[in-house]
Amino acid sequence: MERKDFLKTTFALCGLALVPAAVLDSCSKQSFGGPANVNFTLDLTNATNTALETVGGYMVVNGVLVIRSGTGAFEALSATCTHAGCTVGYNAPAGKVVCPCHGGTFNASTGAVISGPPPSALTKYKTTISGNILTVTS
Repeated sequence: MERKDFLKTTFALCGLALVPAAVLDSCSKQSFGGPANVNFTLDLTNATNTALETVGGYMVVNGVLVIRSGTGAFEALSATCTHAGCTVGYNAPAGKVVCPCHGGTFNASTGAVISGPPPSALTKYKTTISGNILTVTS
């Protein structure tokens, strides 16, 4: 083997040895939290909030995942996955909050981790409804 080929192979193998460390570091035990001091209202008759007109509808507002869980019932959870900080969504047929990045799933009512790599639950916020106004608070 020529010296040039030996050096190429050696450097390539050294580079590959660093890849697992980068992958492991990307899935570290850091936990991402939801927004603090949440306090906002949504007018359910406003056209921008039409996703909340039907049961199973959801939207992300101010970093909060707001879900229409039933007739006149709403849930509000942090929209930030506690594992890697990805924005979660709601799978209405399964009734679970899901993270598209690494497959973590959460309980849609409590925010508790059901499966996957998330280290902790999503932050849950209080919801109250008065007429057509939904209020979400910390």
